[in-house]
Amino acid sequence: MDKSAQISQLSLKYGFILAAVSIVVSLTLHFINPVLVYTSFAAQIGIFVLFIALLVVSGINIRKEIGGYWTFGEAFKAFLIISLILAITATLYNVILMKFIDPDLPAKAAAAIEDAQRAMMAKFGLGNEEIDEALAKSGNMQEKLEPTFKNILTSFGVSIAMYGVLSLILSAILKKKQPESLSTFPKEA
Repeated sequence: MDKSAQISQLSLKYGFILAAVSIVVSLTLHFINPVLVYTSFAAQIGIFVLFIALLVVSGINIRKEIGGYWTFGEAFKAFLIISLILAITATLYNVILMKFIDPDLPAKAAAAIEDAQRAMMAKFGLGNEEIDEALAKSGNMQEKLEPTFKNILTSFGVSIAMYGVLSLILSAILKKKQPESLSTFPKEA
């Protein structure tokens, strides 16, 4: 099997593993507190750090399995495949979660987000009128969370953009050039 095909195959494998981990983490957090990921900055940062760590481990494992060396382009291809799988899975998961598992979640999350925003603005010394005005300017949060075609497409686009940037960064960090002494073999006589 050539190196490119091997990278694709391993990327698919790790992409599906990370997608499964993502769903398990999301469901676990949902059953602990359905609005936790919408209102807790610490939970959001924790999930972000966990997935960066899992992406790095996946990248290092793929690089080891293909011989220990890969170019920036090969690394980017691997991370892009994994990212596409994660973005598609997350989008489908969110649609299923909000349409079938917990159809009241957009309303519950919107209310929890508004309460958290009110509390934060009150800590900064804003009055009730100012808070109401600021929340009115931000729009209807429930409409933003509903799984409509526009919201699904927007969410997928943002996910792809974020994963694309992350893929570029991780590819630059994890690329490993094969030393010249290993890339040239002596000619047989």
